[in-house]
Amino acid sequence: MNEIKNITIIGSGIMGAGIAHSIFKYGLDVTLYDLNAEELKSSYNTIKSKARKKMDPHKIHMATDLETALMNCDLVIEAIYEDLQVKCELFKKIGKLADESTIFATNTSSLSITKIAQASGRPGQFLGLHFFNPPLIMRLVEMVIHEGLNPPVLQSAKTFISAIKKQAVICRDSPGFIVNRILLPVINEAFYILEKQMINRGEIETANEIDTAIVSEEILLMGPYNLADLTGIDTIFHVSNIIYEGFQKNPRYKRSPLLEKHFAAGHYGRKCGRGVYYYGNNANDPDINPPLDEKGERIVPPDTTDFDTLDLISVIINESFRVVEEGIVEDYNDIELAMELGTRWPRGPFRMAKETGLHVVLKHLIQLYEQSGNQPRYEPSSLFTGLTEDLKKFFNK
Repeated sequence: MNEIKNITIIGSGIMGAGIAHSIFKYGLDVTLYDLNAEELKSSYNTIKSKARKKMDPHKIHMATDLETALMNCDLVIEAIYEDLQVKCELFKKIGKLADESTIFATNTSSLSITKIAQASGRPGQFLGLHFFNPPLIMRLVEMVIHEGLNPPVLQSAKTFISAIKKQAVICRDSPGFIVNRILLPVINEAFYILEKQMINRGEIETANEIDTAIVSEEILLMGPYNLADLTGIDTIFHVSNIIYEGFQKNPRYKRSPLLEKHFAAGHYGRKCGRGVYYYGNNANDPDINPPLDEKGERIVPPDTTDFDTLDLISVIINESFRVVEEGIVEDYNDIELAMELGTRWPRGPFRMAKETGLHVVLKHLIQLYEQSGNQPRYEPSSLFTGLTEDLKKFFNK
């Protein structure tokens, strides 16, 4: 395969523009395409205005005509909204217009790479390149492969990702890939826990206690409800549904009724003034827009909390074992790297398990499983109960 020098980004929204900027800054030719000329011009001008002196302004282009955008393109990255049918239709068009040597990639965070690849008519040249938001800052790219991918295409993509100073983690096509596959069930579980525990203390007080416990013990960088409000409960709802449907509605991934209740009520988080918490405006910066209680008063973390963080730790670790067990990654270290870079967690799931005590986590998970009447989301992974030799070495170091 030829070296990737000319890249076309389909979609000039937050992700598309961010990906374009993160590529342009390393001296590669980038064409940003969108049918919305106004949004396209705005994103294009923003990229040029933020360009450093050493960046060649002639290497960033814009186009509203798809055929023009794909001329002499080595790699096309699609970054439009998450709709499988729309993405498939788009790549059918791209497959008819692009050069024979062009590599196709989608930035989808959870949808089937295999199905979109088949729709393109060129599955051997197709893979997933999932950048994380904001692309200019986040180093991780999930490189999602499928059975029909040609090895030289994968190698060219790896070289390209390295050239733009990103860290690729290769994973097999599966709903949610690595990061969302682990993160979304954890957030979903947090809503199950909240629904159960808020009966005596109220929703916001309980959420604040759980968020405080998770952050103070350095399990996650941000508590699950603060994270849900920041990410957008609507986004979490839709991605969770992709994972649930992708696993043939396995009850393990069924959404919490409380999560569904917030979605139905339009409580999407910071961007609309109400999620789990209340907000005074729609800014993402917590210093500008801190979480508020029902009275509009700023929420203060409690000095102490009695929440048992093992309730979430056990779910994080169990789902991570499942990802390894299913062969989605080659090595457990890929999960450590993906979760640390993609979520900025203080440590990856397996180091978390090691520090907490593997036997302690497994015992707690089994208790949750039995106490819940054998709920599938607590059923221990077979790899968790029967470690491979490399995992035994890791945990016995």
